[in-house]
Amino acid sequence: MYKIWRSPYSEFGKFTLVPNDLHDETVTAAQVYTGEVLKGIAESGFNGIWVHGLLHNLVTADEFPEFGRNSAVHLKNMRELIERGAEYGIKVFIYMQPPRAIQVSDEAFWKNHADVAGQEEELPGDPGQVIKVRSICTSTPKVKNYLRNAAASLAKSLPALGGVIMITASEYPAHCVSRRGRVLGAFGEINYVPVECPRCAEQKPEDIVSEVINLIRDGIRSVSNDLAIIAWNWSWSFYVDIPCAEIIRKLPKDVILMADFERGGLKDVLGHKQHKIDEYSIGYAGPSEQFRASFELASELGLSCLAKLQFGTTHELATVPNLPVLGNLFQKADFLRKNNLAGFMGCWNFGNMITANTAGFNYFLSKECPDDKNMALQTFAERYFPGCRPDRVAAAWDNFADAMNSYPICIPYLYAGPTNYALAMTPKPEPLNGKTAGRSWLLDERGDDVSGAIADFSLDEIIEGFKLLSEKWRFGTVLLSTGLNGVSDIHAEEELANAEVCRAAFRSTYNIFRTYKMRKEWNPGKLPEYLKCAVDELENVKRALPFIEKDKRFGYHSEAQGYMFDASSLKAKIKALEEQLS
Repeated sequence: MYKIWRSPYSEFGKFTLVPNDLHDETVTAAQVYTGEVLKGIAESGFNGIWVHGLLHNLVTADEFPEFGRNSAVHLKNMRELIERGAEYGIKVFIYMQPPRAIQVSDEAFWKNHADVAGQEEELPGDPGQVIKVRSICTSTPKVKNYLRNAAASLAKSLPALGGVIMITASEYPAHCVSRRGRVLGAFGEINYVPVECPRCAEQKPEDIVSEVINLIRDGIRSVSNDLAIIAWNWSWSFYVDIPCAEIIRKLPKDVILMADFERGGLKDVLGHKQHKIDEYSIGYAGPSEQFRASFELASELGLSCLAKLQFGTTHELATVPNLPVLGNLFQKADFLRKNNLAGFMGCWNFGNMITANTAGFNYFLSKECPDDKNMALQTFAERYFPGCRPDRVAAAWDNFADAMNSYPICIPYLYAGPTNYALAMTPKPEPLNGKTAGRSWLLDERGDDVSGAIADFSLDEIIEGFKLLSEKWRFGTVLLSTGLNGVSDIHAEEELANAEVCRAAFRSTYNIFRTYKMRKEWNPGKLPEYLKCAVDELENVKRALPFIEKDKRFGYHSEAQGYMFDASSLKAKIKALEEQLS
């Protein structure tokens, strides 16, 4: 079974105005993945890691002499990483999106290759930057040859590579219809964005996606039958309806389908019946009907299937080591085990710290794990926290799962909500400054306007949701504390601290939205109500501070590669709140 993970301290790479391929993860990862790190990943139950790579930087190409200027550096570092990983039973996989679009500003490239110029797109890069890119059009013979030959060159250059993981939808612009044609909006609505490339406008997007996968596959197979070729179905629903049979049916039998486990799920949330889950979620056990349909079609066609999920943390709360909802993780793992899936890719470029979640998920996949959920949770608790009261620990995990049912999960909230940095956000008894709070997953400058998060759920529903969540979670921490009473090992200390900081982050979120509602139409008559909220938040932050001072994992967001809160920011907030209350 493929069990693919990664380090939280390996940098995925940034989309910048002036790219420097020597900052690519295929260069830098070898320094991050020391023997000690790989040993820890292997001992936690994993046998693979994934590294983000750009095909046009990894290998040279006759079709495009400009590509692979530093190929030797990339390949040297990848070989070193592959060899080191092999010492610990860890295979290395390259995650890629071929062929990634090239910046319009690279005038020399486009002067030499105007014949393959395709769709143009604009994307935000670093704050204040807009980056224009242009696809190298896959409907041209030159680019088809390039994809096949470059894939063959990669396989020949890295014969011990575990394999490649391909995303072929719209993470970044790649082929000409990556972000064109039928596109789904944040609320699941269908939008049509014109395809301006005259060659690709005449083609079906599903045919373009299938062709890219097959060209990469054919190039690799011309050299190696050993490398795994994994095609991820992320957002194929942009192009065709679920289960995307038009693409799955064109996958060669030796290509592994990787399907999103939770996306497309339905769940009752805060009175919203059958609310759609369109992101990774620990609060939702899954699998979604979307996953089931994809998996069943793959099985019918004789294709192997991997699950793509996150079981450490998600955008629900990404700045803690883990969301300890072990009962939901049992249900996820139980489906994989009972349906003989080929394995999983268990994290994105965040949510990848080694915790009780990683130990639990891999235990739940094992043959010795009981079939009954409660028995499985208690058995794992006894193994992970020797001497604990397993019934209390299991009850705490169930309580956390129940609390997460009040999380207002939707794309706008997850990407614009303040939960990741709420503990560092200081309210003020005054009108809003109107500056946006920024993106939830990056280190943007923070204003106090969180309106971008208010979409599927109203402001009052969000306030009520986080009130219920934080109160239920607090009861779960009490259960966990009593279950771990007298247990003195590091696992017990870390997991109890983690539960406390989760609770504090959810409580801070509740208080942020309470004060936001007051400040939208501020007047001095609201001051007494505000001060009650400030008192609650001051107590909340003070309770969390000792845990955050002791454990430097708290506040760290590995996609942003930085801290969204830390002990110093909490101390500054405490000082500001005390001054307000004085």
